[in-house]
Amino acid sequence: MHEIKITYKSFFRNREIITSFPTTWSEMNCRQFTALHKRQDDTTLLAVMLNVPKRIVRKMNLHQVYELAKLFDFIQKDTKTSSFNIESVCFPGLGTLYAPRPKLADMTFLQFIYVDSFYMQYAETANPDILRDFIAHLYTPGTGYDKKSADQAVPKLKKADLQIFEAIALNYGLVRKWIADRYPLIFPAQKQSFGKKSGSWAEIFDDIVGDDLKDQDKYAEIPINSVFRFITRKIKESRKQREHAAKLH
Repeated sequence: MHEIKITYKSFFRNREIITSFPTTWSEMNCRQFTALHKRQDDTTLLAVMLNVPKRIVRKMNLHQVYELAKLFDFIQKDTKTSSFNIESVCFPGLGTLYAPRPKLADMTFLQFIYVDSFYMQYAETANPDILRDFIAHLYTPGTGYDKKSADQAVPKLKKADLQIFEAIALNYGLVRKWIADRYPLIFPAQKQSFGKKSGSWAEIFDDIVGDDLKDQDKYAEIPINSVFRFITRKIKESRKQREHAAKLH
């Protein structure tokens, strides 16, 4: 966090206020993240980012505003985060739903398949119905993820604020970039295969399960990070085998 000292005039006296400004996406709170996504007017946005009343921002001179505007540079430089700024949301008929823990620590393989597939579809189409599917599968009640419950939640999201959903999609995109950096052997190839009729994550799931259909549910409940580590290990083993075979020839 940047510590910010703001000096302004009030009733013919100079007053001073000390606050802070985020330096990374992960330092932003829910209100700041949503305000940034909504592209509110400059005065409102600065007030939210600084956590000060708008009247304080209105008292700033042009130089102060210019210097504060530079602090938004982190948006371009810091392109990923490991956690969700909007930790929970409350919807009529659904109650409070919660985002995954940082680093997708509590997300299962099955949940990731649906969440990421809906996210990629939304990124390509900007279809609000797909966005609702994405939210319903990403945010879960305290009892954890259940596909049937997620599907049933979708109609109840019809009247919810789409701007909040769009902010969450932006947040997930940043988390996805963090995951992609953590598992670089998986995501480049995986990204290229999107657009196939049968989603690539579904294909990966089928490859891992193989003929062991009786334990399909068990594989679906494996934490996604364990799956990523398993796939990474298999890719490395496959590369070594190819290199060894090439040397023999």
